[in-house]
Amino acid sequence: MVKKSLMICLIGLMSIAAKAETYYVDSSAGNDQLSGQSETQAWKSLQKVNSVKFMPGDRVLFKRGGIWRGQLVPKGNGTIEKLLIFSAYGKGALPVIAADGKFQDAVLLKNISNLLFEFFDISNTDTLVQEQNTGPVGVRILSEDIGTISNIRLSGLYIHDINGDNKKGSKEGNGIFWDCRGPKPSNIENLIIENCRLLRVDRNGIRGNGTFAFRNNWFPNKNLVIRGCTLEDIGGDGIVIKAFDGALVELNKLFYTRTRAKDNAVGIWPHSSDHTIIQYNEVAYTKNVNWANDGQSFDIDGNCNHTIIQNNYSHDNEGGFMLVISDAIDEKSRMTTNNIIRNNLSVNDGNNRRRLFNFALVTDHTRVSGNIFYNQSAEPFKMELIDIEHGIPKDIVFEDNLFLYSGGVIGMFTKSAEQYRAITWKNNVFKGNIKGKSNLLQVTETKSNSVSNKNLNEYPWMFLKSLNLKK
Repeated sequence: MVKKSLMICLIGLMSIAAKAETYYVDSSAGNDQLSGQSETQAWKSLQKVNSVKFMPGDRVLFKRGGIWRGQLVPKGNGTIEKLLIFSAYGKGALPVIAADGKFQDAVLLKNISNLLFEFFDISNTDTLVQEQNTGPVGVRILSEDIGTISNIRLSGLYIHDINGDNKKGSKEGNGIFWDCRGPKPSNIENLIIENCRLLRVDRNGIRGNGTFAFRNNWFPNKNLVIRGCTLEDIGGDGIVIKAFDGALVELNKLFYTRTRAKDNAVGIWPHSSDHTIIQYNEVAYTKNVNWANDGQSFDIDGNCNHTIIQNNYSHDNEGGFMLVISDAIDEKSRMTTNNIIRNNLSVNDGNNRRRLFNFALVTDHTRVSGNIFYNQSAEPFKMELIDIEHGIPKDIVFEDNLFLYSGGVIGMFTKSAEQYRAITWKNNVFKGNIKGKSNLLQVTETKSNSVSNKNLNEYPWMFLKSLNLKK
């Protein structure tokens, strides 16, 4: 009987220990001396929250309308069945976490797995300086000397006003940043970033680092989804897929990136990543005011393999539509290869840099098919349609694309026969103000207009309705 009673007590204690709790945090009426386990017993400060190690299934809720100045560093983990949740309660504006430049990261999610983090207003502005030189971040996901952290979801965040340096390097700021450090190889698996808004971030909107992205030290992150986010007025790069094997970037809107950076920056691009899919995004008004190399809507960058860019709407990006490039090829970095660029709509791209495509250094096996490249700009100037520089790419095929230049812009093919030898042309349509086709090699052309084959109720072809583009 004694053993049976003891067993019943132990089971009861385990049940109590496993019970998930809900904690409330109220910046105006809270008190850190209270239990935090009801709205009337709410905690007050970030310091109190940071001091507690939370358990699977716990919910930590911040009162809407509240303002917390400082840094949030959650502790604890969830499980796949019982996530650790940080969210909001009440009515009104999102709860504010403002680091004010006093911390590198407004929110630091370090070595945490099975976490849902949602519905916060996050900023990191030092009003005393024009640019912080500390690499300020809104939300950092950090896997450090741990192996693998997994199953992290960021949702419904408003991240804004981060005044980092706009030069590439350690001082640049980021809205959302994933970070992996050693010495033990460490990575992130199953990261979802959804329905977030980023505004006025210098330098980068959403990106990460590449500590284990070199091919001789390859321990990539796995399974990234960036979906339904809006990025506006980003000083440099918009979304950079760094050191991931298996990323999906879809249904995002990026307006006015590279607004302040003077070095290379693009709307959406992978680097040191494999099996990336970028689809159903709208990228517009990427800047290129200084004739720099970038400013495109998309880029397939160095050390990448099996990238697909499809069904996107790209318009009014000053640097062009697409960059395809390799880094230096060595034991650390493989040639960029197996690229697919299909079924995209490009409108008025490249008008300032005056080129549409840029192939740089030596890349291999790029398929460009089913796209419409349309320019109706009235200003008269010449635009290089396919720019090839710093090396000859291998095995490029353009098939079933429509190039239509109907305004004052003249689309040009002016490269050498040696450069164009890498490109095979199959069943493309060239209409309007296009010159230099005689310079191309291996060309087959069709008279049929590929617009008639598009379903104008599908993305991105639905935008053709407003262009008065004749079938």
